Amino acid sequence: MPRFIPLAEITDILQSGNFDRLLGGLEDDQLECKSAPYNLAQDREKMELAKDVSALANADGGIILIGVQTERDPLHQGDVIRGVGCFARDRLDVTQHRNVISEWVVPSIPGLELEWHARASNRNEGIVSILVPPEARRDQPFVVAKIVEDAGRVAGSYIGFFERIRHNVAPAKPGDLRDRLKDGRRFRDLDARLQNIEETVGKLAAVQAPRQPPFAIEAVFRRVQNARREIGYDGKPAFSLVAWPMQVIEFSNLFESHEVPVVRLLENPPRLRDAGFDFAARRMSTIIEGQLRRSSVPGVKILEVWRDGPLICVVPGDDWHLCWAMHSTPETGLRINNLAMAETVYLFCDWVQKTYAYATPVPEKFFIRIMFSDMNLNGKGFSLSPYRPNPLNLREDRRPAPMAIGQHFESDFETAAARPEHMAYRLLHHVYTWFGFNAAEMPYVNREGPQPQIDPAQLG
Repeated sequence: MPRFIPLAEITDILQSGNFDRLLGGLEDDQLECKSAPYNLAQDREKMELAKDVSALANADGGIILIGVQTERDPLHQGDVIRGVGCFARDRLDVTQHRNVISEWVVPSIPGLELEWHARASNRNEGIVSILVPPEARRDQPFVVAKIVEDAGRVAGSYIGFFERIRHNVAPAKPGDLRDRLKDGRRFRDLDARLQNIEETVGKLAAVQAPRQPPFAIEAVFRRVQNARREIGYDGKPAFSLVAWPMQVIEFSNLFESHEVPVVRLLENPPRLRDAGFDFAARRMSTIIEGQLRRSSVPGVKILEVWRDGPLICVVPGDDWHLCWAMHSTPETGLRINNLAMAETVYLFCDWVQKTYAYATPVPEKFFIRIMFSDMNLNGKGFSLSPYRPNPLNLREDRRPAPMAIGQHFESDFETAAARPEHMAYRLLHHVYTWFGFNAAEMPYVNREGPQPQIDPAQLG
């Protein structure tokens, strides 16, 4: 079973030389794998090295392993280590790598370690590690001081800022970078004093704002559209989930602190397994205009709790989440990874149920709607299969969506009787029947009880 390997265990494996122990490991915030050494004869590869190292330094440190092969696994949202390709020691010039990092990354990364590790069974070959210690965070941010333009020219008058997010290295957008430089703080998270001011203002706004009647569905959708726009997925394939109550409610302590239960749930939503298809942003939440709390990763995902009740999640509808590892192309259209869809819907239902328990009053009923939006590649629609994904069955019984762009599916639930397993089943049942499948063909379902339900054990 693929798993995250703690950094201390990776260090132990490298020292032992038994690299087969890396197999099945998952890339994450602290582990980046490269199948072959960087070709530092090319400026673009120098920038790639600087980007990868600075991204770890802008997170919480980590390690790059050179000589380790990974591949995407449709059952896990992360690349899995499948092989180790050891090479001769003289194939990689450690001094040259140090010099490139020193020249291209500003400021210098304290405690950076580049080390050769010989294979236990053959001391003439091995792999290389680049370790960025957690202590490097003291000197954040780190920037790439040279950028290779499309024409191949090295421009020293531009900088790049990169941050490692899960298994991916994400560049900062100009607006985000401007905000970070303007504030002079990491990741747009304010220091303790400013957080106290923000939360005080938020509480005042919540007290002073009039309680509104239950909102029209159009108002909810506008909020979803704003969330899509916030992470750069307006007009791009997106999978959105939204819940809203059928009565007037309020999250009265939403702006109290990061320690109240509803905020902890926002910042640490439910998950089932390592590298599963959850929607945790792993970021501190921020208060927006005294109306909502938001936890997001730009370009990746967003999660929102609104003071007056709506709960919103948006994740990519393309290969970065909903169609992960399905080899979608303009010719095939977007191929939904049905495990990613089922796990995300189940976890959203679980999060909604837990979050509404902290509302005042607890709503008696609520709606959940899942939304497929702009789900096409060059006009080619999206498709769904009932089989658990693996590289050999990507085409089996895959049926195209009746509409090429998207569709919405909605159900209402009574809070007292709501269970995430049943809620997810009802929502996904709508999806599968829309694609033309019988309910009996739905995967990940336990049909032994009085009513069918999504089985979280089958999602693991």
